[in-house]
Amino acid sequence: MHIGIMCHASYGGSARIATGLAIALAGLGHRVHIFTGTGPLANRDRMPDVVVHTITLDGAKGLHPATLHTDWSAEDLQRYTDRILQVINTEGLDVLHFHYAIPFAFVAQSIRDVLGKTMPLVIGTLHGTDVSNFGRDPMIGPRLAQVLKSSDVLTTVSESHAQLATEVFGLAEPPRAIPNFIDLSKFRPSTHWDGDGRPGSRPRIAHVSNFRPVKDPQTMARIFLAIRARIETELWLIGSGEEMDAVRSIFRKSAFEDDVVYLGLRSDVASLLRQVDLLLMTSLHESFSLVALEAMACGVPVLATRVGGVPEVVIHGSTGMLFPLGDHALAADMAVSLLSNPPAHRAMRQAAIQHAVKFRVERIVRKYEALYKRRAKASRLEPVTIY
Repeated sequence: MHIGIMCHASYGGSARIATGLAIALAGLGHRVHIFTGTGPLANRDRMPDVVVHTITLDGAKGLHPATLHTDWSAEDLQRYTDRILQVINTEGLDVLHFHYAIPFAFVAQSIRDVLGKTMPLVIGTLHGTDVSNFGRDPMIGPRLAQVLKSSDVLTTVSESHAQLATEVFGLAEPPRAIPNFIDLSKFRPSTHWDGDGRPGSRPRIAHVSNFRPVKDPQTMARIFLAIRARIETELWLIGSGEEMDAVRSIFRKSAFEDDVVYLGLRSDVASLLRQVDLLLMTSLHESFSLVALEAMACGVPVLATRVGGVPEVVIHGSTGMLFPLGDHALAADMAVSLLSNPPAHRAMRQAAIQHAVKFRVERIVRKYEALYKRRAKASRLEPVTIY
């Protein structure tokens, strides 16, 4: 099949899933095109078999690499749309799959207006703030709902997010839930872990995110300080974004500033995760939490807020621990209890590794491939009414 994938080029889960899907589909013999804007496209160095079309976005100049750029100018949208139309005209596409609705659902609709009945099959995958932010925006939400209903198939990354999308957009039926996936050849446990953890070092806690407000990294900082006040530990901050200055300010005012390591935006997240003992996530909303899955695949238990699709990824009491939004004291208690109990940590580590296998890329990508083939075949068999 000839498949086109639209995605953002910032650091974030939707771009990593889109590019990971492209790599896997190309590995299965499909001809895959990615259409994206300027920026640090995830997995770019691992896509020799994928055709990447990068459109210079004037509106993205000067933005932080972790910023999710959704406010495209009319000129940027037109250049992007024209490039996709050019590829459809010269090579043909069987499927056009957008990962993240803003602005790509509107782009798909513009292409449909041009092509009419010759339009490729349109698959839309909704990610976190597609629904929780834009879907509830009084200006954007109603327009977005309208164009989403014109897609041939909608998917999302968890049952929880499918239910939320159905409610927010007034969909006739829920999107199909196809979970995010993990490359177990990249995200794998350390071979240097003894029976009671990493030998000769104090526990390490990691926070991995784009430091946007929805990740609530300031709460993460305060929870770490509550943990550090009770046990010896250190914090690794992996990533960067608009909330980083506020996080630094919290630590500068504390007695434990020297226990925080700032690692910035990294391409070697897997190797870093293999060196930590606990992942701390404090998101206000999560459709899935890809980083939680990546941590578990590396043998790292997860401590996270019980929001959205997180409970479908992190099994409370088995592969990690979940706490209600706002209950920072409970989060600190959970972390201290686990990090002070090597046998419990070892058991949770092993359960996390085993659970992550269920989300291996080979298994999940086949679900997308089967969906493409089934729906494309069905659309070709549908009778065409001639007026």
